[in-house]
Amino acid sequence: MKNIVLFLALAAPALFAQTNVTLVTTATNSPKTVVTNGPLVTAIDGYAARVDGTIITYGEVRESVAPYMQQISRKYKGKELAERIQAAYLDAREALIEEALLKAETKTLKATLPDKVIDDEINRLIRERFNNDRALLSRALAERRMTYEEWKQEVTDQITVRIFYNQEVSRRASVPAQAVRDEYERNKEQYFIPFRVKYYFILINKGKTEEDRAVKRKQAENTLQKLRAGADFIATAKEVSESDIDEAPWRNPDDVRAELRPALLNTPAGQISDLIETSGGFYIVKVEERREKGYTPFEEVQKAIEKKLLDAEKDRLHDDLLKRVSAKHFIERY
Repeated sequence: MKNIVLFLALAAPALFAQTNVTLVTTATNSPKTVVTNGPLVTAIDGYAARVDGTIITYGEVRESVAPYMQQISRKYKGKELAERIQAAYLDAREALIEEALLKAETKTLKATLPDKVIDDEINRLIRERFNNDRALLSRALAERRMTYEEWKQEVTDQITVRIFYNQEVSRRASVPAQAVRDEYERNKEQYFIPFRVKYYFILINKGKTEEDRAVKRKQAENTLQKLRAGADFIATAKEVSESDIDEAPWRNPDDVRAELRPALLNTPAGQISDLIETSGGFYIVKVEERREKGYTPFEEVQKAIEKKLLDAEKDRLHDDLLKRVSAKHFIERY
């Protein structure tokens, strides 16, 4: 999803890195891209970006990206680690810019909230994040060198942005039912289900001598007769089978040994095959379930398709919103 979604979900700044591109937009000019000679080393502190009069600092970026660094460092090494960190920082800077843009736009629109909405959110945050302890909140604000009023304004801005974004994107996004059906028909081959079967089997090895093979054949024939008389297949398998008796997962008959395929293809669900002789033993197969080839019914994938299309529509509306807002405000990336 888009960067602003991360911001709205976490209600905190996202991630950044110094790059070789500076993008400047104004309300009257098209975006202008200036390419420098190459990537720059991230400074200890300073400006990372600016939206109108709002400055985004390297310190803010490092603070917001810190929770992700340990996870990235565990997963990647060397050059790939450096690339992943760079990408995370770039995503972070864009998320912070989008946050600042939407804040600037809500101020331009003079968007306001009822006091009760703000108070309810403040109380919720104190209850959930500070264990309903205002002294704990005060210590946290002191560590951030922030006053209560500054924090309250930050919370107010976050709510305002969230409501504005929902109005412009989430609430506008919709997918007609026919579009979902059309998407299913266009991609129907993705939902093709090949023939599959679940089964158990009993294996009785033939033995090494002719005498052994005769005894084993007789045992296999008696076992089949017993099963057809109504004996429980699993219980019988535990008594006589010389192989594991775990239920096989859904299998394509083409993926099992050739001698078993006819039984798997032709035996009805719940029924037992004839005796199957191979070079090494005798098999008896019980087919538990059959899933004939066909297509996953539309009703089973309808919700997933609708979600995919809805996400795509939200992305489109998100891009459109940021394009419109960016054209009305000054943006600079350092």
